[in-house]
Amino acid sequence: MDITIRDILAYLTEWRCPLLMLVLASAAVVLALLGIIVVLVFGLVKSYGVPPDKHPHGASAMFVLGSGGHTTELLGIVAQLDFSLYPIRTYVSFSGDTLSTVRALRLEKEKSSSSSSSSSSSAPRKVVTLELPRARNVGQSYFTSIFTSLVCGFEAVFAVFRVRPDIVVCNGPGSCVFICFAALLLRATRIKLTRLVYIESFARVNSLSLTGKILISVVDRFIVQWPSLAAQYKDKGVEYFGILA
Repeated sequence: MDITIRDILAYLTEWRCPLLMLVLASAAVVLALLGIIVVLVFGLVKSYGVPPDKHPHGASAMFVLGSGGHTTELLGIVAQLDFSLYPIRTYVSFSGDTLSTVRALRLEKEKSSSSSSSSSSSAPRKVVTLELPRARNVGQSYFTSIFTSLVCGFEAVFAVFRVRPDIVVCNGPGSCVFICFAALLLRATRIKLTRLVYIESFARVNSLSLTGKILISVVDRFIVQWPSLAAQYKDKGVEYFGILA
């Protein structure tokens, strides 16, 4: 029995053909995903032109702590802030770094005890600490870090969507990339127009960190602490105010 091309085409056009149904279902899923991505990207791009929200009672701030020097630098900067402008504060640390949380709470206690009654605000005050899985541990293989990074990413999305901060401030730990991209997803869906501020580490004098290179084009404000970096990346819109802490 001879089978012609017309016979094959006739068979493929039948809805009962499993292969055709599989191809159509796959095409529908791909098109749906592409549509969602296009909508999210379009919403994210438009969000950069939207002015910041007004916060008559103060904003909600999320501070992403690294470990060691990263935590020291960021907490030094946070200590200079007027806490009445950020009555709701969330400190994010990563597994295995309980010291950063302890230091953040110590700073909160010191700021609370040193604040005068004249500067106190009637706005509700709330301090939250979160611990997320680390994307990659020191010495961990790159293969297994794929899976730990995925876990960190999912946890970051849940944390950011639960807190819905008005601003996220970070200064370089690699895991903060997941927090920032979760905040971008929050903006793209218009759930909250979270602003991102990245402060490059004091230790980066002549070149950006890998985290900085990833985030420089997506954050709202990118701050460096050395004039050499400010001159090198002035076309990227970086800001320089000197040594911050």
